Amino acid sequence: MIPIYKPYIPKGSAEYAKAAIDSGWISSIGEYVERATEELKKRTGSKYVVLVNNGTSATHLCAKVLKRWHPETKRVFLPSACYVAAYNSLLYDDNEWVLQPVDLDTETWNMRIPKYEEGDAIMAVHNLGNIMPLNGIECPVIEDSCETLFGKTKQKQSLCASLSFFGNKNMTSGEGGAVLTDDEDIFKFLTKLKGQGQTSRRYIHDELGYNYRMTNIQAALLLGQLEEWDNIYGGKQVLFLKYNEAFKDHPNIISQKVVYEHSRWMYGVRIVGSKSYEDNKRVFDSHNIETRPMFYSFKHHKHLDFLHSMAGRTHANATGLHKEIVILPSYPELTNEEINLITEITKEIADTK
Repeated sequence: MIPIYKPYIPKGSAEYAKAAIDSGWISSIGEYVERATEELKKRTGSKYVVLVNNGTSATHLCAKVLKRWHPETKRVFLPSACYVAAYNSLLYDDNEWVLQPVDLDTETWNMRIPKYEEGDAIMAVHNLGNIMPLNGIECPVIEDSCETLFGKTKQKQSLCASLSFFGNKNMTSGEGGAVLTDDEDIFKFLTKLKGQGQTSRRYIHDELGYNYRMTNIQAALLLGQLEEWDNIYGGKQVLFLKYNEAFKDHPNIISQKVVYEHSRWMYGVRIVGSKSYEDNKRVFDSHNIETRPMFYSFKHHKHLDFLHSMAGRTHANATGLHKEIVILPSYPELTNEEINLITEITKEIADTK
């Protein structure tokens, strides 16, 4: 089976993880937390980085920032289809926000920038790592950037941005995440919240916080990969170029349109005329090729039923895209033989449409 993704674990990650274990510092204190933080700041250009235990925690902390910095917010726009953590993160605290789904653009597969008013905010989610430009937006913005490592991980218009280091991301610590910000006060707020709301005096807490800390072992795994940034990114660039070249002249295969920047996390194609992802999946499965569908629209998630009455037809494009999009294996160590098999099967499926 050709898997959808394989984590790239360089020698440095394994050595650092072993050293962390041998040191006895296996929880949230240790040298690798600090070293990985500094390396991530350097690689992303962010002034402040807060490492946390996973990407969902990071996105939740972004929602907390929106609530604290803009308590006047009444409505939050977000995509009609994306990973469900974006929705969940806005709901965890029983905020009185109205969540307003915005349907996907059929070319970029991201939400369109909505017409916002006073009291509105935007949760910008960059689907599959295709980064949507936020230039000129004047309402508050937070970013779910969990799929954007190697791209523009945080834009100037946003208060903060979340990252994920889950096992299928460009870099991984198994689980793990981070929040990026250029605001020192936001950084201090995030640091307090991730550590149970503790003050500068140990065991004294003045804020309802969370145990969202990354462990020293996770940070050790991450550091080894951050030090291999150029090699991993180079492998992803080559892979995406090969896919683009293979599909560029096929009339029934459309790749995700990039208008700003792409992190090259996952490579997806629209197989025009497909009746369902499941039909296409069966063909790929028969050739031992693992694939993934595009994210389901919010209407498929039972706990989001309350959105249906206010959302109207804001999921029509998302529903259509889900039928046609297939996400292909996207890890940097795919061989030319494997890439050729994947592209040939994709073309064969498209030729039948």
